[in-house]
Amino acid sequence: MSVKERFEQVKQRLGFKESPAVKEPKLVLPVRVDGAIVYVSGNVPFSDGELLFKGRIGANVSIADGKLSAAFSVLNCLTALDRAVGLENVKQVLKVTGYLSCTEEVTEHPDIMNAASEVLVEVFGDSGKHARAALGIHTLPLGSSTEVEMVVALQA
Repeated sequence: MSVKERFEQVKQRLGFKESPAVKEPKLVLPVRVDGAIVYVSGNVPFSDGELLFKGRIGANVSIADGKLSAAFSVLNCLTALDRAVGLENVKQVLKVTGYLSCTEEVTEHPDIMNAASEVLVEVFGDSGKHARAALGIHTLPLGSSTEVEMVVALQA
């Protein structure tokens, strides 16, 4: 099965629907290519044009929904990456950073972000294994519960 087929399979399994391409802002790019390194800007859990999982994990968003939010956020990263360079051209996922809007009591940051990491390994196999940071913060854009950004290396 190809990378693209695995990506489609994961989206279907999770019930994720791609949103229309966002009009690029003048100051920030969704994806920046620098030679063989690609930087994917932070993405929140949009699905079918709607922001899902609004709020703070531990307050009005459960840990389970936080995990799904992280998975949807990384699926949006992959959608942007696919539109820019094609998923089949990814050699290795290098680094993932996950931002979690959560209460002070929430300490399951790695477990929540594992949902995003699992998506990457499911899509890319061993090439999806990566370095990662999972940070708890007070708020995120648009009231999102998660935001994920990533860095990948392209095939030569």
